Amino acid sequence: MTITLGQLRIDPVTELDHWPFAPADLFPGVTPEHLGDHQGDLDLMITTYLVRTPDQTVLLDAGNGNAKERPVLLAHHQLDTPYLDRLAAAGVVPEDVDVVVATHLHPDHCGGFTQLVDGSWDPTFPRALYLIPSEEYAWLQQIHAERPEGGVAGDLARTFEDSVLPVVEAGLVELIDLPYEVADGITLRSLPGHTTAHLIAELTGGGRHALVSGDVLHHPFQFSDLTLHQGGDADPAVAVESRRTLCELAADRDALVLPAHFPAGRIDRDGDGFRYRPVASGAA
Repeated sequence: MTITLGQLRIDPVTELDHWPFAPADLFPGVTPEHLGDHQGDLDLMITTYLVRTPDQTVLLDAGNGNAKERPVLLAHHQLDTPYLDRLAAAGVVPEDVDVVVATHLHPDHCGGFTQLVDGSWDPTFPRALYLIPSEEYAWLQQIHAERPEGGVAGDLARTFEDSVLPVVEAGLVELIDLPYEVADGITLRSLPGHTTAHLIAELTGGGRHALVSGDVLHHPFQFSDLTLHQGGDADPAVAVESRRTLCELAADRDALVLPAHFPAGRIDRDGDGFRYRPVASGAA
């Protein structure tokens, strides 16, 4: 589905269509009430968003990338997907991309910054400027500097080593403060909690709005309980406030929400809470 907001053209580019997790592995506090009639795994996806302006091609989130060594975070380990073929099907090759932004520096959002070429990790988008919030970069750099040998921290250190550091060394990174205007109609805004400086992208054009929401929410049933935190939330209390802020923004603006891990939709007020209304392909 191609979404048009004035002069902005937005194309979802999905890296993984099916990414299953046991509910309790994804949400430690999940209850039968949250799940309702759902049985079995929760089937997520990994989706990035290609935004074209009259002057620039911007990629929001870069996916997990292939061949990444993630022995602890096995859902991220040694993927082999046709992501770049899907990008090409949307009319863009890596050399066309002017700007790359990850909503945060978890492996499935920034791993695609680099690709394995003749045994080395090279920038996937060699002409692009990679925009990274200073606080987010400092957080992951510190984990890498501590050289953890195991656990999730070990895989995060590997993410810095094989996905972030190569684009820094190539001179392609600009560390930014938020909010930040990428281009007319594309503004990056801080919504922390999942990570130190998790961001969303506010897209505006032709009087219409969309929000690329990253991991502020991971699954639609979180709308029924915004306090339900995902296991990877760095600060669950702050993440709850960010979920509410996102819902308020989307409802107030009638914005199309473009998440990383579930299909696009709109957020409606429902009493004191919110409910999610998926949008059929082509009806955005």
